[in-house]
Amino acid sequence: MLRTALVSSLLFFVLVLYGQNRQRYTADFTFERGIYPTLADWKAQTPVKPEEIIVDIDPQNRKFFQYLFARDQFRFPRNNEIVYLTPDAIFGYSPDGQDMYYRTNYQFEVIGSICLLQEVDQVDRYSSFINPGDEYKASRKEGTGKLYVLDFETGAFFRCRPGKVEKIFKQDPEFYQKYKAAKGKRKDKVKAFIKEYNFKHPVYFK
Repeated sequence: MLRTALVSSLLFFVLVLYGQNRQRYTADFTFERGIYPTLADWKAQTPVKPEEIIVDIDPQNRKFFQYLFARDQFRFPRNNEIVYLTPDAIFGYSPDGQDMYYRTNYQFEVIGSICLLQEVDQVDRYSSFINPGDEYKASRKEGTGKLYVLDFETGAFFRCRPGKVEKIFKQDPEFYQKYKAAKGKRKDKVKAFIKEYNFKHPVYFK
């Protein structure tokens, strides 16, 4: 009995410490500025910071990421080795700690268990890197403005279609019944209920 009590107390203590190190996501959450190679890096808030990337671009330049993503690949040290990565291979990035992008051309509009993203313009290439400055113009691949969903738990990424989002809602039977009973077109109400689902099922970082 004493051993069981000690183990239970220790487990509770560990869970409390773990909970203290995690931060629930709210609208005023500040992300670490940098590139997130994987979904796990994003959840743990362990990005590759601009100053860690081995490249001849000023890390404080407000267009740092635009210049970087115009290149075929970039490199940075991690776990005592040099990692090479292409812009298309990253999970996402935060240029300023406020905005968050998935890959290089999907901007998060809603963050939670069900993340809602919009496809935006993407830097295609720069004509020159000789003394790049704010006056340089980029050729851009135009975004469609279409909405997409990222499942925070699994990392699944897909077009925002009611049928696919409803599969996530069904993981909470009580919530799904409330959604089904609500009036309105599926396409319209699914977006509103994404925010309700996220409020009921919060996500944590770190």
